[in-house]
Amino acid sequence: MNKGGVKKRFRDMKLTGKMVVIYLLAGLVPVMIILGITYMEMKKILWDRETTILESYVSQTTDSMDNELEIYNNLSKYISYNQSIAKILSADQSAYQNYEQFSTVIDPLLASIMYFHEDVNQVTIYTDASDVKHGSTVAPLKDLADGTHAYDDLDNNIHWHIDLESRTAFSVSRMAMLEQKGAKGVLYVGVDYDSVFQPFYTETMFDNYGLIIEDEYGHMIFNKNTFADEQSAYELDVDKFDVLREMENSGYQFIDKTSKATGWNICVYKPNRLIISSVRPILIIAVAALLVSMLAGILCINMVSEFITKRIKNLQKTMKATETGNLGMVIENDSTDEIGDLINGYNSMSKRLDETVNEVYQSKIKEKEYEMRALQAQINPHFLYNSLSMINWKALEAEQEDISRITLSLSTFYRTALNKGKNILLVKDEIANIKSYLDIQLAMHDNSFDVVYDIDDSILKYETLNLILQPLLENAIGHGIDVKTDGRGEIRIEGKENGDFLDFTVSDNGVGMTKTQAALILSKSSNGYGVSNVNERIKLYYGEKYAVKIESTPGVGTKVMLHFPKRVEN
Repeated sequence: MNKGGVKKRFRDMKLTGKMVVIYLLAGLVPVMIILGITYMEMKKILWDRETTILESYVSQTTDSMDNELEIYNNLSKYISYNQSIAKILSADQSAYQNYEQFSTVIDPLLASIMYFHEDVNQVTIYTDASDVKHGSTVAPLKDLADGTHAYDDLDNNIHWHIDLESRTAFSVSRMAMLEQKGAKGVLYVGVDYDSVFQPFYTETMFDNYGLIIEDEYGHMIFNKNTFADEQSAYELDVDKFDVLREMENSGYQFIDKTSKATGWNICVYKPNRLIISSVRPILIIAVAALLVSMLAGILCINMVSEFITKRIKNLQKTMKATETGNLGMVIENDSTDEIGDLINGYNSMSKRLDETVNEVYQSKIKEKEYEMRALQAQINPHFLYNSLSMINWKALEAEQEDISRITLSLSTFYRTALNKGKNILLVKDEIANIKSYLDIQLAMHDNSFDVVYDIDDSILKYETLNLILQPLLENAIGHGIDVKTDGRGEIRIEGKENGDFLDFTVSDNGVGMTKTQAALILSKSSNGYGVSNVNERIKLYYGEKYAVKIESTPGVGTKVMLHFPKRVEN
């Protein structure tokens, strides 16, 4: 197709097609270039960041291990240069004198080191000055195993030996002060294997890496990997590790660090593929951004040619949202044409519907509040308290302590129940209310049932609705304990803190009920403050999902559970 034909075809396109072509050439292509450059740069940044994290981890853990080993080295030096020990071991004394000196000087000194350093499990001095082994502290030099830690193979430095298979760790060094007195000695300090490498057990903020530590002879003395199960194929054994580390394109990143205290080589390795795997989400985001850019361009083009259709679709979308319960939604509109009038009519209807629903909701809450206040108003608090106070005084005067105690419980019950007309009180006051109520019930029932409280002190400071536990207890006594014919009744009240919520449970070992009966208790209308009333109040105050739950088994008992958010008194 010649140049003139391309121009003619472009000229004959509809406006929407022309805008699409312009958008692709002027918008999409530059976006693709920018996203490609961004992806490459992010890949480099993430690679450098991952490498820096690994280097920092190796450096910090190695330094931590060296610091810990330096503590053990200082202990070895302290013993090696201890003049008292050298004097005792080099002295020409009788066996009894040696035993006495060993028991009174050397044993306590070495034992104190293991006492104050729980990671040290053995401290032994091997010396040619003693032919008899003394416990675990002094032994003949000939008992020291041959090999890399034999006396003739040692110098004046401290040498560490680690065995990965047996998980043992110890250091050996010559007794310098003992040598000055013409005797030979080797100090053996055994340390817990895991304590030596404790810094490397610490949890990290990254995973999918391996760590291998080799001693100065190239033997692996510690191995760790954090690869997930699906990445376990990347784990290296010591032979494969040694081969790949020497290869230029091994597919792994190796970070080495040499221990200053021991000369060990600490190496962290991680597959290159896993290092750059974190770039894949960026690539997905880039592709998504590209698709969004294309979609946005198409929508912008369609908006110009389909302005009317767009407004109708917007109205339809908003109406569907209203159907799902998002009331009060309005559509911005400054047009006065037919569609504009339709949108304005919908906005008015939506606002009115939202106001009507709110009015009904608020009236329902006020109705419950008035209901509670009406119940509380049935009793004149001052008259009631004065009357109960007089009864208590009369009871004390007549030395009727039972009557006095019940009177005080009744006074406490009504004081917390009325709560000065407020619908909210602290959990500690609600607990005081039910304790007073149960004291009265126990007196009425001749203490024929038991009450168990399991209330966490931490929840007493939070707020709760007034009178939400007493109706549950009244129901447990009247419909569970009172009709129980075998065994002694028991009621258990539990209050626990559960994250951002409070959990209350009232359970009894009464006659129980069926699922149908339990559902009926929650749904039927009730005069006064029954379980259904508590259920409605909780749902109105905290939300529909915080309803009362009942678990019951006929012949076994009933458990009523409350769960609602924690709130602190203002």
